[in-house]
Formats: sequence, structure tokens, C-alpha cells
Amino acid sequence: MYTYFVEGGIMMWLLAALSIVGLGTILERTAYFMKNEQGITTEFKEEIVNLVRAEKENEAIALCDKTNNSVSRTVKSILLAYRNENDLYESKEKLMKEKALEQIENLERRLSILGIVAYISPMAGLLGTVLGMIKSFKAIALQGAGDPNVVANGISEALLTTAAGLFIAIPAIIAYQTFSRKADKIMLEIEKTSTALINIKKARKKEEI
Repeated sequence: MYTYFVEGGIMMWLLAALSIVGLGTILERTAYFMKNEQGITTEFKEEIVNLVRAEKENEAIALCDKTNNSVSRTVKSILLAYRNENDLYESKEKLMKEKALEQIENLERRLSILGIVAYISPMAGLLGTVLGMIKSFKAIALQGAGDPNVVANGISEALLTTAAGLFIAIPAIIAYQTFSRKADKIMLEIEKTSTALINIKKARKKEEI
């Protein structure tokens, strides 16, 4: 492996840095979703809605505390906001949107880094290929093409950087798409659950009037 790294030339250093950044981001995002986004099930959402509809907000908040995910954190923020009857409903809805945006930011954090790694890695590999071919043609110009070893180093450098760039980019693309789909799905659940709760609260307020 070290031999390949040396033969790949100077661009291998950039590719190595990109691979470290990409791997670190993948591990961090995987750990985040495993730790913070569990329990987003249909049963959880239905139970929350039923508790709020039955005016059992304390039990709903307790359930949110037991379930650690973006949906439960947003729901808890909404329920706590509605406890303060002095606040205008418009301000409560604004708070809900702000809390939802906070969760969305957590879900999408560092995904742009994966996108950059996925985009730059093949470009860096291609640049390494160009540099390797330039090296080969220079060797041919100086020493002639009679000896295959003259161009072997340049061609090796070109192929290694291309392979390394693709090797880094492919997992980064897969991870980016996977995490993006997870984030989109959770954001949809946040919107659906939050809207359901707000509609329940609005309907109850109209009945009181």
C-alpha cells in the first residue's frame, strides 16, 4: 500500500487528506443517526397525537423524553410552548418552525463536506492522471520510447491516482445519498407530526371560543 502511495505521486497526498475527511464524516454521521434518530415509528407518532388529543400533554412530554430523536425533540418544544397561554398562537407557530429548523440543521450537518469530497476526489485523480502522462511524455522526449521502463513510472502514477480518486468518491457518494434520504425522511415526519399537533391545538382553541 505504501509503495502504491509513493508511486502515485504528489496528488496522492491530497487524495489521502480527502479520504481521511470523508471517512471521518461518514463515521460521525453514522454515529449521530444511530444515537440520536432512533424510535421514529408510526406507533410513536400515533401515540403522541392521541395523547395530545386527549389533553395528556404531560404524558406526551414524558414520552418525548424517553424517545431521543428529532421528531420527539420538536414535539416537546411545541408542547412546552403551548403551555404558556399568554403567548400568541402566531409566536408559537414561529417557535415551532425555529425548533424544526434546528433539527434540520443537525440532520444536514457536514453532508456538504461529503458532497465536496465526492466531487473533488475524481477531479484530483484526473489531475494526477494528467501529471502522470506529462511525466511519461517528458521521459519519452528525453530518453526515447525504446525502453518500456521509461514510461512505466508515469503511466503507473496516472492509473493509481485515477483509481484512488474513484475509490474515495464512490463511498462518499453512496454515504451522501444515504444520509440525505434519511434526513429528508425525518424532516417529512417532523413536518407531518408538528402540523398534526398544531391543528389539534387550533381546533381546541376554536372550541373554547
